[in-house]
Amino acid sequence: MLSCRLLFFNRSLFLFALTSSGQIQTVYVGCEGMGESSGKVSDDIPFPEFVRMLGSVFVLVAVLLFGEILFRWFIEPANTLLPLQLLEAWLWSNISNLIWSGSAELVAHQTGPLTQVNLLHPTFYGGVVPLYVSDECTGLHELFFLGMMMLLTPSFDLKTKFKHLGIASLIVFMLNLVRLVVLYPLAVSGCEGMNGGTFGCESPLFEFHDFVLRYGSLIVLVIGWTIWFNITGARKGVREFWNRLPQLQGVSFNPSLDDLKSNSPRVASLCLSLSLGLSAIIYYISIIMKDTSSVDACTNTISATCNRITTEYEDAIGISLRIFLIGVSILMFAWMQPRLNWLEEEE
Repeated sequence: MLSCRLLFFNRSLFLFALTSSGQIQTVYVGCEGMGESSGKVSDDIPFPEFVRMLGSVFVLVAVLLFGEILFRWFIEPANTLLPLQLLEAWLWSNISNLIWSGSAELVAHQTGPLTQVNLLHPTFYGGVVPLYVSDECTGLHELFFLGMMMLLTPSFDLKTKFKHLGIASLIVFMLNLVRLVVLYPLAVSGCEGMNGGTFGCESPLFEFHDFVLRYGSLIVLVIGWTIWFNITGARKGVREFWNRLPQLQGVSFNPSLDDLKSNSPRVASLCLSLSLGLSAIIYYISIIMKDTSSVDACTNTISATCNRITTEYEDAIGISLRIFLIGVSILMFAWMQPRLNWLEEEE
């Protein structure tokens, strides 16, 4: 007796049947319009191969989840992406003022850097809506996740993927700037006609921001990856990978440094990792060598000032640690050179 499942694929209907011998039979049932039926049995898929394919999907999901956790951990300290935050805050305020004169001002946030943009309008409550350009506002989260999806797609070589990722970076950066700039007219629309402003009248701004945070980023990721997947022909590479997957024998490593003269990407990765590690060490030393008497004085003291002082100190230590660990990770990857082994290569 067969246990069966139906599956639509490319406008055709297939019947997957698990036989008592542990094999999956694929029976072609119909095609476009579902008007034909042949009952023709295609090649069998051994159950172990099916399990291996299913396992690869779970591995992909696990890697993406791990990447998400890693990114959250990386940006936990405030202003981890400070250079990008400063750039986006500056561009945002200037573009907004270019479109609507006097609509924004760039000021120092309570954490110190010029990462706060005040939206200005007489109908706002108090005449101003202060907004902070945090790590999450830079768009790097979306780009990081999109980059992982592109890099994990088994099509093209790394050079081509990084080229595509560079183009995607510009697109994501521009979309994020548009998202920030449209916050001003949204806030104005909510406060329009209110003399002196009403508290909370700028709610359309925050509703839009909340929607993008909850759903918009995911929509952009899915659409962006789908467009890239289809226009670049990545589908062919994925199909070849799935057909080749049963021949996967495992992962090998090559820690030898004999090919450094001819392997420029490896040399660049090693140099980058050493630069990050050295920068992190210098940054850490500069932190602990500073006068920390104010930090020590705030021990067991609860106040807004002490909270700011201790947070800034702990964030600085956290940033140096994260940069160092990223450098070590790149070093290990470039040194060990992991690669997939395939059966035909061994033969």
